[in-house]
Amino acid sequence: MKKQNVRTLSLIVCTFTYLLVGAAVFDALESEYENEMKRKLQSEESRLLHKYNISSEDFRVLTRNVIKSVPLKAGIQWKFAGAFYFATTVITTIGYGHSTPQTVGGKIFLKSRFHLKIDDLYTTKTQPDWKAV
Repeated sequence: MKKQNVRTLSLIVCTFTYLLVGAAVFDALESEYENEMKRKLQSEESRLLHKYNISSEDFRVLTRNVIKSVPLKAGIQWKFAGAFYFATTVITTIGYGHSTPQTVGGKIFLKSRFHLKIDDLYTTKTQPDWKAV
């Protein structure tokens, strides 16, 4: 195998591994917090149904309308698939802003990942050696 092909394959493997590790850590750090928030929302839903004597069907319609009014909030975010998507936006520095870690551990891990982006690995080998010029 050519040296360039080995290098390219290595970078692909490193990038994918970096994404998998990041997704696993965000999943571990944020999932429980997200589950707790879901439990609180369900408790609040139950309280509102009881307080205002709303049928479950009416509440479902109301909820659906409210959810439709909030862009880009689809389902559970911090499971592995959503965490993988978030990790990808972090290393590409796109950061759409609709998803952010809420726990202290998640914020610290994000900050550390931001400082060591995978593109740093790419640029260290491709930047010219200015001392040699």
